[in-house]
Amino acid sequence: MVRGVVFATSQQVALIVPPVLIASMYGAFRCLTAVFGFPAGYLTAFALYWVGWCVIVPAALLGRNRLLSLFSRSTVRFTQLSGITQLLLWWPIAFPLAFSFVPRIASTHSIVVATSVLLGVIVGVTEEMLWRGVYVTLFPDRLWLNTVYPSLAFGLWHLCPLSVLPSRYPGGILSFAAYSIALGLSYAYYARSTRSIRWCTVSHCVHDALGLGAFAYSQWLM
Repeated sequence: MVRGVVFATSQQVALIVPPVLIASMYGAFRCLTAVFGFPAGYLTAFALYWVGWCVIVPAALLGRNRLLSLFSRSTVRFTQLSGITQLLLWWPIAFPLAFSFVPRIASTHSIVVATSVLLGVIVGVTEEMLWRGVYVTLFPDRLWLNTVYPSLAFGLWHLCPLSVLPSRYPGGILSFAAYSIALGLSYAYYARSTRSIRWCTVSHCVHDALGLGAFAYSQWLM
């Protein structure tokens, strides 16, 4: 109960997911990488996150049909989105494009590029189902719970993989977490405004693909 409001069971579960996810995944990244080495343990921990936390948990909380409808349902057509919404949707793409894709693409093997695109799709689709889809659906009229809380948790979750593979960008772990929070707030604004995760998922997929994340596994791929 918060301020006299009793939350439904699904809402209560959604509220405890972030701290449990962060604590468990921090342990998973550290332990699995220690046991299986890098990148095997690192990738295994990510697989647990994608499948368990980002697919199974949202499907359990929302139901399959309700979850899938978030990719098609929208209260506002794409062409009718406001300028600020469009800006918040697409500004994140500029950073991996400028700081990762453009400087490295000429010397990057096609296998790494293709795998980065695949990883981008996996990450974008699964993370949007959890961090935007679940909270916008279960807390449609509560700004702190559909936008602020999950966005902060989304940023903090990145500390888990960063504990094993530190950020190569300026500012290190803290700047990466802050950037992730800003990205989460931007995508949540779109999701809250439209009750859809269609276009923030597209943006997220492109964003992560341009980051060429498969470089972490290049020793396996090349």
